[in-house]
Amino acid sequence: MMGAMRRWSVLALVLALGCPSAATQQPSGSSTTTDVDTSSTAASTSGADTSTTGTFVSAPDGGVLTQCDLYADTCPDGEKCMPYATDGGIRQDATRCVAIAESPAQLDDACNVQEWVASGLDDCARGLFCVVYDPVELTGRCLAFCMEDPELTDLTCLDPNAKCFGTPDQIPRLCASDCDPFGSECPDGLGCYKVGDSFVCLDDVSGTNGDYGDPCLFTNECDPGMRCVTPDLFFECPSPNGCCTPFCDTRDREASAACPGAPEHACLPVFDEGDGPPLFDWVGACMLPDPG
Repeated sequence: MMGAMRRWSVLALVLALGCPSAATQQPSGSSTTTDVDTSSTAASTSGADTSTTGTFVSAPDGGVLTQCDLYADTCPDGEKCMPYATDGGIRQDATRCVAIAESPAQLDDACNVQEWVASGLDDCARGLFCVVYDPVELTGRCLAFCMEDPELTDLTCLDPNAKCFGTPDQIPRLCASDCDPFGSECPDGLGCYKVGDSFVCLDDVSGTNGDYGDPCLFTNECDPGMRCVTPDLFFECPSPNGCCTPFCDTRDREASAACPGAPEHACLPVFDEGDGPPLFDWVGACMLPDPG
């Protein structure tokens, strides 16, 4: 998941959609059928966190109906393996082979999805997935699926600078590069956002919104340097989905006092101990204590 282009469109499900991965999916023919850290990857990956608001959706019970393997792509020539939502919603709960577009979009190219956000019908090349940023126009950008490596216990990425995001029970798992949430190394139009237990460059779709207290559903609907948190973690959030709030440095003793919304908001960790990226496990966000 990759930076943020300033446009109003919403990130759909970015990277860590939460259905079982191909590695654990049931054999083809079995009968089971994507925080608000969800990025407007409406496929996927980038909202708030699950712990807050935004990018990812918990996997439904019962497993996944698999026609093909997402990460080994067992589909015939001219087709590719794609996740999709069998109920027409936004949770991918199955995989199937679909036709590849005549002139497919390549990695990081703009892309389009047909019918609905999680239809699995996009115009990206084989091995790529259209992460939707505008759920109305169904437009987004092509990201690479993670891939299998017989020498590794987990999925990996062809790009040595990218990381496979998501846990083994999530679908789809996509490749993206880490970034500094307080830095500016993401390309123009992209921002560094929290996705799961990492920071990723994603399209900034905040447009004229995205400041502290602005409503959000996906994490990259907030300005870079912000995250989308659920209403229960934001003091008097006006949105039923979530609100934008800034990252902060939990190592700074004055960070909580500097939070907008203080004293109700404090600088609190966004990662459980040991779960964050090694260089940025100290990152926090200005929010209410977790009611859980």
